[in-house]
Amino acid sequence: MNETLEYQVNGYILTFLNKMYPDGLTIKFIEALLYDWGVFITEQELLKQNIKYLLSKGYIEGKDIDLPAPLHKVKKVRLTEKGKALLNGEMIDPKVRIEE
Repeated sequence: MNETLEYQVNGYILTFLNKMYPDGLTIKFIEALLYDWGVFITEQELLKQNIKYLLSKGYIEGKDIDLPAPLHKVKKVRLTEKGKALLNGEMIDPKVRIEE
């Protein structure tokens, strides 16, 4: 996945989770939503690239799991207050592209 698409996917994930806030979404459901948007990515790639980055920055958190846990154990995630702040433009992350 090229960097531009990766940054777009980061933004899409946060946007999807924002619509479900305060509940979360499963990784499988996020993968299906991305597929609907024409982004073809495997669950493994999603975990290794996007979910790992968003978790490390504190924009999302694992749901129904005790952290620290191996990445492959993360099945469901939810948006954090920090993630909401990013979406609201209160901060900027060059690796997250938010579509207007």
